[in-house]
Amino acid sequence: MVVSLLRRALGAVTLAAALVTAACGDNAIAVVEVPDAAPPLDIVAALNALPGVRAIERVSSEPGTRTIRIEVDQPVDHDDPGKGTFVQHLTLVHRDPAAPMILATTGYNDYYGDYQVELTGELQANQVIIEHRYFLPSRPSPADWTLLTIAQAAADHHHVVELLKPLYRGPWISTGASKGGMTSIYHRRFYPDDVDGTVAYVAPISFGAPDPRYTPFVDAIGTAGCRDALAAISIEMLAHRRAMLETRAAAQLGHSYTRIKLGPAVESAVDSLAWAFWQYGGVSHCPSVPAPSASDDAVWAFLTAWSPVSDSDDASTQQFEPYYFQAAWQLGFPVGDDAFLQPYLIYGAADYAGITPLGVAIPAYDPTVMQDIDTWVRTEGDRILFIYGEFDPWTGGAFDLGTNPGLARFVAPEGNHGSGLLQLSPADRATAYATLTEWTGVTPVSAGATARARRPIERVPPAALSALRLRAR
Repeated sequence: MVVSLLRRALGAVTLAAALVTAACGDNAIAVVEVPDAAPPLDIVAALNALPGVRAIERVSSEPGTRTIRIEVDQPVDHDDPGKGTFVQHLTLVHRDPAAPMILATTGYNDYYGDYQVELTGELQANQVIIEHRYFLPSRPSPADWTLLTIAQAAADHHHVVELLKPLYRGPWISTGASKGGMTSIYHRRFYPDDVDGTVAYVAPISFGAPDPRYTPFVDAIGTAGCRDALAAISIEMLAHRRAMLETRAAAQLGHSYTRIKLGPAVESAVDSLAWAFWQYGGVSHCPSVPAPSASDDAVWAFLTAWSPVSDSDDASTQQFEPYYFQAAWQLGFPVGDDAFLQPYLIYGAADYAGITPLGVAIPAYDPTVMQDIDTWVRTEGDRILFIYGEFDPWTGGAFDLGTNPGLARFVAPEGNHGSGLLQLSPADRATAYATLTEWTGVTPVSAGATARARRPIERVPPAALSALRLRAR
């Protein structure tokens, strides 16, 4: 497919000519002559001239940028375009067509909008957020769930790159955090030359369903005293406070529990409490762990702060059903050490069946998919930085870089699942910045100038994690 070829200085100088696609699926090109005296072509008009693209400008939340919502027609099956298309949703933050472009994904739906990820601020770059296929609203209808694969998602990203690179001719860097970071690695595996480098934040790779590598790592996180306190309050919740927790959860307005009933939703929230505490909190929060004798108010507040029951309500269950499908089939998933809670767990796999896409059979786990990713990273991966948090439980599944000189890994001291460049030691941050400069030719601005609160990573419903663990038993 031939896409429009526009000059790098789009928006700053006039266009002498533009190559506009005349047909989709062949090499036909129509040459449109633009007089030298024509006014600069606007980025929104340029986007709308691309095949299968619709762009609408929205109010920007960041001075000096433009926010553009984009719809792209993507093949449902990139290997068989005759199966039709679906609409994939993107958000573009436009700053300067000559500046770097940050290709980002959450790995889920586009809940970032025009929020600028860390690299966008550090490099004063453009940014495009791609919503992952099958996460609403970017889902084919009807949905063939066998086409929710990492290869098809990588092809989605590749198509976006093909469309936008003629408009943004500067260096391209891909990135994402957690599942978004995983997705950026999968894209590089299938299309290694689409971008000039990748920064994958807190991105694990799992080799099982479940992967037992996580258990010894989680068992050693933080301090023994803090781990014991988390275990004690979790046992207290299920042994003596279950009715109280269910009553308070039921009283919360705006939540319904029909796919996962309230009882299993409460139990899974407690079962995931210790993992969530380390994922989103850390050692600095250990003094806040309530004693088993704490009041009902304190116990409820602590659970709600770290592992909310409402994360497993109907809305969240529907939002994350594609994640469950992917994890059970191709991605694998971790298992934490919840043996201390086993005597108090009363629900089984049938109680969590509602977490799956309704009416969809889940394929058997395929271990070869992540084995292939692992082999590619260690032997062929290039220009990739991995950032992890020291006390993030997902670091138990960190990528093994082997002896590959094209890769680097940095660990934020005592960091959690929100770790980034600003959480690294000064020496590691300087090394990472030097690498970014090498890739892009741009010197990152000072950390103080771009420091902003990290947007929280989406919380996978505790019910989904319980369902995955029970599926494996």
